[in-house]
Amino acid sequence: MKVKRWMAKYASGMMAFMLAVIAGQIATAGCLYCYYQPKEPEGLKKFVRNK
Repeated sequence: MKVKRWMAKYASGMMAFMLAVIAGQIATAGCLYCYYQPKEPEGLKKFVRNK
């Protein structure tokens, strides 16, 4: 009976916390993917200047 009462009291909060942590990790990984830019080739720099 104690376990059932404990689950009813805290399970939803724990699930929401875990969902927020997982969603935060996914969002962070996506941002790192979007903002990563390798070095520009020299040809691209010349193209942008001449444009």
